Amino acid sequence: MAVEVRPFAASLGAEIAGIDLSQPVGAADRAALTRALGDHLALVFRDQALTPEQYLSAAEVFGPPMRQHYSQHNMEDFPNIGLVWHRNGQKPAEAWHTDHTNREKPPAATILYGVEIPSEGGGTSVANMRAAYLALPEAERTKLRGLRTVNTLDDTHDDTRPEDVEKFGVPIVHPMVRTHPVHGSDAVYFHITKTKHIEGMTPADSRAYLQDLLDRIIEPGIAYTHQWRKGDVLVIDDRATLHRAHGDYDRSESRVLWRIIVEGDRPILVQ
Repeated sequence: MAVEVRPFAASLGAEIAGIDLSQPVGAADRAALTRALGDHLALVFRDQALTPEQYLSAAEVFGPPMRQHYSQHNMEDFPNIGLVWHRNGQKPAEAWHTDHTNREKPPAATILYGVEIPSEGGGTSVANMRAAYLALPEAERTKLRGLRTVNTLDDTHDDTRPEDVEKFGVPIVHPMVRTHPVHGSDAVYFHITKTKHIEGMTPADSRAYLQDLLDRIIEPGIAYTHQWRKGDVLVIDDRATLHRAHGDYDRSESRVLWRIIVEGDRPILVQ
């Protein structure tokens, strides 16, 4: 059965049918999935049953897995898989963000696999930064195209290992608008707590501007909220979206997601 892409009614997202991620994915299907991710920005695969080895192999469809810098939360025997689980001390990442902008080549995609799901709540929202960019006034689009962020590890995690700080804390500069390498469109691109500052602005002014921008561009019409079912795999295109977790679930229940990030390109803006 060939890949079937079923777009959602929202401004982004599609369900993928015809793929068992526990099995090898052929070249034609890989190409179709790469294009579908660029077009729809979030892909949902239902009813998957994956071992860690199978999950890592499936992630290769979208790029080689990258090591995550919060290594204290990585799976012991499979360090390229991060565990998202409140019982190991993590707090839900409820602020809008895109992943690992402190890397020279940030991830192309974040992939989440629903292993244990609470009975209610605990969803993951994804917002279309391509649509957000197009909705801005022309003058602000022009302004954003001239801005660059200086990125490093954020200071909101007090359990980051010293070796991760040393390896991944070096400042990296990225454009605030990036051109998608597959789709060719432009999107707003930043991580508010990994932005040390915007070039030419103070840290305080940078944070104030970024927060104001978030408040203005994130609207219900450009977002999709994924309500998890056990066995779901959600692939998020980090090059043109922001995402956030929802902490509205009973903490006596488990919410366990396996997370993989895959290698991407250095962000560029094609003028």
